[in-house]
Order: sequence, then C-alpha cells, then structure tokens
Amino acid sequence: MNDEYLVKEIQRGNSKVFSQLVDNYKNRIYAMAYKFTKDYQETQDLSQEIFIKIYNQIDKFKFKSKVSTWIYRVATNTCLDWKKKKRPNVIEWENMTTGENEAFNDNIQRDLPLEKLLKEEYQDRIHNIISNMKDMYKTVIIMYHFNEMSYSEIANVLDVPRKTVETRLYRARRNLKDELKKEKLGGGDEWIVKKY
Repeated sequence: MNDEYLVKEIQRGNSKVFSQLVDNYKNRIYAMAYKFTKDYQETQDLSQEIFIKIYNQIDKFKFKSKVSTWIYRVATNTCLDWKKKKRPNVIEWENMTTGENEAFNDNIQRDLPLEKLLKEEYQDRIHNIISNMKDMYKTVIIMYHFNEMSYSEIANVLDVPRKTVETRLYRARRNLKDELKKEKLGGGDEWIVKKY
C-alpha cells in the first residue's frame, strides 16, 4: 500500500492502517530525531510526539505535496521545537566527568577491534560537529545525507527556494570539512555528493 492510499484510508476513518504509515517512516524519523537529541530516551519520546502530530494533523493533508514531504515537514518542525525547549537539558559528551569518559572508553576498547573503534570515533565526531551546527545547516545536512532527500524535497519541506537549500548544504559541508581538518581527521570527501 502506498502512502497516498494509507493517508486517504486514515482520513476516511480507518485508523488501523496508521501503523503501516508508521512502519514506512519510523526508521527515518527516529534517525532524524536522534541527530537532534543525541539521547535514546529523548529520541523515542520525540519520535512518538512526531507521529502523534502526524496522526492529529492528517485530516488537514490536502495532497498538494508528496506525503513524505509533509511528514518530513512535521518531523523537522517538531525537532526544531524540541531543541528550543529542551536543548539546555541534554547532557553532552563533553560534559561527562573524566571518570565516566574513561569507563565508557574502556568498555568500548574491550569490545571492539581497533579499526572498528577508530571508524566509530570518526563517525561520532562527524555527528557531534553536525549536531553543533546552526539549525539551518544541520537540518539540510540531516535531510540530504541521512534521510536521502533531494534538494527539491528539502526545499518543499522547509518552504525555501531550492537555491537556498543548495547554499546551506554547501556551507554545512564546508563547515564540516573545516572542523575535521582542524582536528586533523581528514577532509571528509564522502560528503561531496552529486546534485540531483
């Protein structure tokens, strides 16, 4: 069943098919929420809030855009609202005590081979840099690289011109590369992606 069919069924009162819509998007919504919260419990709560909003607002959907575009708009706005309200309460990696850091690192090093450990540290650093970007840059990089959305889809979700998306994504990638170079971790060539 495609998304349009599911939404029409839900709008007709068949709420049982909402679980199928959730299944279609839960992984991508969870991934988006996690990039904002960096906390598993907060991510579960935020994902649930996003799907509740989708369910409550689904009657207002008029099929003027793709269902996925509308869902990502709801998710993005909810994530940005969450950040405004809760960001100061999130415990950052940098704020952990030295003892907690050492215990965490010891557990990782016992369980993982060196190559995997280094790759995970590199990915953690990339995610940390992205999570500390300004919202306008973080949002486009999450949508493009993690949710695999096109420039046009992102422009529709954010209600900005496509050129604005291209500019923000370019600046976000440049910022990421600059931060990685500062730390001598490399330039992040994997972030150079063809436009479409």
